[in-house]
Amino acid sequence: MNTKHLVTLYRIEWKLFNRVKTNYFFVLFMPIVMVVGLKFVQDLIKSQLDEVTAGFDLGPMMIATVTGLFLIYSLYTAIVGLYVARREELVMKRLRTGEVSDVSILAGGASVYVTVTLVQIVVVTAIVSVMTGAAPVAPHLALIGLLAGILLMLAMGAATAALCRTVESAGILPMPVMFILPMVTGIYFPLDFLPDGLQTVLEYLPLTGVIDLVRSGWTGDVGAADALAKLVVTLVWTALFARLAMKKFRWEPRI
Repeated sequence: MNTKHLVTLYRIEWKLFNRVKTNYFFVLFMPIVMVVGLKFVQDLIKSQLDEVTAGFDLGPMMIATVTGLFLIYSLYTAIVGLYVARREELVMKRLRTGEVSDVSILAGGASVYVTVTLVQIVVVTAIVSVMTGAAPVAPHLALIGLLAGILLMLAMGAATAALCRTVESAGILPMPVMFILPMVTGIYFPLDFLPDGLQTVLEYLPLTGVIDLVRSGWTGDVGAADALAKLVVTLVWTALFARLAMKKFRWEPRI
């Protein structure tokens, strides 16, 4: 993967992103909605659900939710549509005729959305930390979880795009990830609320380890061995999705 090629592709993608002014509405609108929604949830929980949430620190829960939702909606869904659109427009086919590697084409295309996602997560996390008084106890765990989550979403996005035949299908195939994954990986609520057997199964799903690592960055309740296990599970899923993308990804429109 050539750094020069990545920088060039980043500049091209940024110019294309900048041309569509509605992108800025999306970039600004999602964090605002997220903050308002989390504030509402915070007030609701404090006033009505104290007994149910006893023993849980609200700040880390909200930060994990923010991270998971931005990874899915700002990164994963965006790059699925991007990869399919670039393929249908023959952009990827033309790039492959030069010296740019396949990995550079995919990474360069997603680079702007990685940047946007990181900025959104950092800004909203900072606001939530101030709102709840939460402070990171083990920031390295949160950072590791975030980076692993980005790699997972890139691999999952490429694998999903490989299965999309048209730009229209790129808006349909990601729906299970968008609507089901947040409910079973600890994004909407901690898995500790679930029975032990079910909780154990869900811990091996994609993104569960990422959410746990990010949350533990503020709680510090995950030891080194558990953190390593969660990271390994995440990397295994990343490798599987990357393998699927390598085998099935098409670089020109399907006939």
